[in-house]
Amino acid sequence: MKGADVAIVGAGIGGLTAAIALQKAGCKVRIYERADRLGDVGAGITITPNAWKGLAALGLGGALEAEADEVPHQAIRQHQSGAPIAEIPRGSVTRQTYGAPYVMLHRADLHKILVDAVRGVDANAILLGQGVNDAAQIDADAVIAADGIKSVVRSRVFADPEPRFTGHLAWRGLVPAERLPASASVPGSVVWAGPGRIFVRYPIRHGALVNFVGLTRSDEWRGEGWSQLAVKDDVLAEYAGWHSDIIDTIQAAEDDTIITWGLFAREPLKHIVEGRIALLGDAAHPMLPFMGQGAAMAIEDGVVLGRAFAGADSVTEALDRYAAARIPRTSFIQQESAAGADRLQFEVAKTAQAPSRTEDTLGIFHFDPATAPV
Repeated sequence: MKGADVAIVGAGIGGLTAAIALQKAGCKVRIYERADRLGDVGAGITITPNAWKGLAALGLGGALEAEADEVPHQAIRQHQSGAPIAEIPRGSVTRQTYGAPYVMLHRADLHKILVDAVRGVDANAILLGQGVNDAAQIDADAVIAADGIKSVVRSRVFADPEPRFTGHLAWRGLVPAERLPASASVPGSVVWAGPGRIFVRYPIRHGALVNFVGLTRSDEWRGEGWSQLAVKDDVLAEYAGWHSDIIDTIQAAEDDTIITWGLFAREPLKHIVEGRIALLGDAAHPMLPFMGQGAAMAIEDGVVLGRAFAGADSVTEALDRYAAARIPRTSFIQQESAAGADRLQFEVAKTAQAPSRTEDTLGIFHFDPATAPV
């Protein structure tokens, strides 16, 4: 609906993508962001072909090409010896198969690309230091809640499913490549898989940094969130006896820079629109990381939302179209991501193959949010 006044709660990846798409649809957009500043936060992020197609349709392909590292392959290795278990070719193979690349970059670099695009249309669109506790009080034709996994809007307006601790923990860090031996900072994504644990490593910022994510099991309940500092010795203890590349990577991380958090799952919501308020991204469908689709789903949401407004005669019609287009896909991927924890943390001794239900085998990458029915 051209000319609609749309308020977005949250200036994260999903909220900013939605803002760009809505601006292109002729809407007036304001983004309410609780933080006082937008900075260099986060770590590595994967942009899979389905997400790339959405961002490219918004005119951001060139900026992404300049900042991202295209992944030549994804390798799975045995956790102690490093012996290959499986390898998924990327690069030109992925471009030919899905019509878009598979890349990785720093979350802050993607965030800046999105911020610049929003402000390029309206320099005053992002309102910093403006937290929203009651979306119903916002004066706008529509309110889009993109306020993350702990969404205040979802908890107050929607039937918020109780989060369930999955028994899995995540550990995340960034290491300057110059602090690592050459074997620990080669191009491509590598997953070391062992009983109850995996460790993922890939370079970003054109090889200057190495991003790592460890996924382990625990009976201990951990708070849900992204800001809990880990003790390096605790991470080393989790991976004691694993390949030297893993130990070297953890050791090279600066003290007080490794983050840990517990992984919590929620059942998919049956509806993501209530009146003029809609949920988007993690606020709508918080994803576990085992399919690598959290950011991708938020990007898809934003692109589809813009198209829904562009093709609708009213706000109600636009939000209904958006919900109908997104709920089946995001619910499916949310459930697959939750199930993926146990599939990824398989015992290597019992299998010589990669997990059978992946983004490739499930056809997730074929989806194009810029052309899918809305």
